[in-house]
Amino acid sequence: MVAAVPVVGICGPSAAGKSMLAAALCRGLQERRRRSLVLACDNYYRPDWDPNGRFGFDTVDAIDLPCLRQELAALRAGTCQSLRTYDMATRRAGRTPLSGEPPELVLLEGAYGPQPFLSDGTIALLVYVQTPLALRIVRRLRRDQQQRQRSARYVLRQTLLQTIPGEHHFIRPLRDRADLVVHDPQQSVADVTEQIVRMLGAR
Repeated sequence: MVAAVPVVGICGPSAAGKSMLAAALCRGLQERRRRSLVLACDNYYRPDWDPNGRFGFDTVDAIDLPCLRQELAALRAGTCQSLRTYDMATRRAGRTPLSGEPPELVLLEGAYGPQPFLSDGTIALLVYVQTPLALRIVRRLRRDQQQRQRSARYVLRQTLLQTIPGEHHFIRPLRDRADLVVHDPQQSVADVTEQIVRMLGAR
């Protein structure tokens, strides 16, 4: 019986640098001849979700967990043919095909999505990305205006009224459960990559 592909969780608050770290880890692992794939939880938001009165979209309930769970299981079994996508601007879901050999490792990256997998043993290593709030707000403004066609007023209002309360409720507790807390993703890539390689080598 073939063991399931291990999962490394990359979590932390909005605009902390999770996607940056996940992409850099993929490159670092590729240099070590290890096949990895980033599974972005942002692609599993529910298209028909009515924003929560308190948290808006910044809640675990906004994630289509059955779909995420199904596709993660298929990736771990080496049987996944395509992955879900989600357009933040239009809030529409789609699909993208996968090609090449199945991954040896899945990097499950997101603010909302990793939480349900902590209690069932799915995540072998949890990495929490910690970044100052002021820097995150600047990044959110730049990203959401350029990529998601949102106004600065909308981004600031959402950040203060929904995102920060959602982080306190759903994301900050992950820091206490993390195996690694990263304060500078760029400087930490080599160390995290090495730990993952050791983990893979021990399988």
